Amino acid sequence: MFERIREEEAMSRSFAIVTIIATRGSVPRREGRMVVFRDGSASGTVGGGEAERLAIREALGAIEAGKPKSVTIPVHRGGEITVFIDIPVRDRRVLVIGGGHVGLAIASAFASVSWAVTLVDRREINLPSAHVIRTDDYAKAVHEAGINRNTAIILTDPSLSKELLPVLTESDAFYIGVLASHKWRASVSDPRVTSPIGLSIGDETPEEIAISVVAEVMARFNGGSARPRSRDGLVVIRGAGDLATGVALRLFRAGYRIVLLDIANPTVIRRTVSFAEAFYEGEVEVEGVRCVVADSVDEARRIADEGVIPLLIDPEGASIEALHPFALVDAIIAKRNLGTNRSMAPFTVALGPGFTAGEDVDVVIETKRGHTLGSIIRSGTAIPNSGIPGIIGGYGKERVIHSPAAGLFTGKREIGDIVKAGDVIATVGDVPVTATIDGKLRGLLHSGLTVPEGFKIADIDPRGENADHTSVSDKARAIGGGVLEAIDGFAAGRI
Repeated sequence: MFERIREEEAMSRSFAIVTIIATRGSVPRREGRMVVFRDGSASGTVGGGEAERLAIREALGAIEAGKPKSVTIPVHRGGEITVFIDIPVRDRRVLVIGGGHVGLAIASAFASVSWAVTLVDRREINLPSAHVIRTDDYAKAVHEAGINRNTAIILTDPSLSKELLPVLTESDAFYIGVLASHKWRASVSDPRVTSPIGLSIGDETPEEIAISVVAEVMARFNGGSARPRSRDGLVVIRGAGDLATGVALRLFRAGYRIVLLDIANPTVIRRTVSFAEAFYEGEVEVEGVRCVVADSVDEARRIADEGVIPLLIDPEGASIEALHPFALVDAIIAKRNLGTNRSMAPFTVALGPGFTAGEDVDVVIETKRGHTLGSIIRSGTAIPNSGIPGIIGGYGKERVIHSPAAGLFTGKREIGDIVKAGDVIATVGDVPVTATIDGKLRGLLHSGLTVPEGFKIADIDPRGENADHTSVSDKARAIGGGVLEAIDGFAAGRI
């Protein structure tokens, strides 16, 4: 029995130790222990008969689940036994397809941390620490490899993906990784596929790459929070106004790469704290972070790789499929859904009313000021918009200015100017627009836009010199924190 246990441990194969810990009534044994192996064979006894058969069945279930448990089993004499089923070795398997330099390094690295390794390649390979399958029929080898929910699959040759991905993604594997680039990943629609693989540790050699891959897979297996390259890679945010900018800043500073999508001629008024202003200027900087207009998906990726936030003019979100983001955030703040859905990314987030968490998107972030601002809603909707601006310095709707007429908007003052009630701050056509209260001009529409009557065109902060028009608002920062918490939670497997 102990020789068999040593063999199972050496191959990282799970087995169960079943021990009687309590009895009641008439039972064949008051003490007993047996070892149950994955193939259903057993050594030792807890009493024999139907009770022992049930104990073996429960042990096999515990092996499959990878978790110990206690269970009470009836005995035919009218008594019962309670057994504790322990799993000394967790079932952890990895299937490495492709035995090149990196594949061999990955297989060896997994074996060194006691994973059961199967390596498939068409070449003759000598790797004592792995079960090597030499074949030209990779699909058949995958079917015969014994993949379960404790299996990670590493495909080291993306040229095999057309043949193998349909097979791999139908399996129960908890991780499917392909050794390929972000560009290759953009061509694959299945959200279960991870590529590039491994953590960002500055690796170069096959052995260093192997360490980063093992670390990522173990973090995924154990529910850890390590962030893989694909999650460093891309979060797409629809919208680039002041709230979207607050979200982008929080995610960017946490290490995520960002691509913003917005409309042409955006109509934001808090322009000094909105990345949308890049549409007019070519590039802008908010709180030390640059945003640059990109003309294509490829250029957006290049800009993001350089540590800058790209802005794509794409109101319909047509580029999302090509970008293939890890997460998508709808920060348009339209108070209704303009087309975002859960199929657009592995994880989807929306800000404010107009979305139902669990239906339109995975989670919704509360945008109404108050105790729940920035909270994560996993089921249901955000608080409906009241249409009444939040109170600042005792003023609410008075501080927001709407167009008195339809026509061409022309600003006469600059954001950051101190104004008094009655001062002309802009014109719409020939109609002057005057300040409604004393304070600092915190927001002003971009000149040259044609607006309808009643359109929001300016915002005055009654705090005057004490108001800050150069950094994102506390509201935007709180909402951004909620989005960051949600995305990090998903990355760690907690959402």
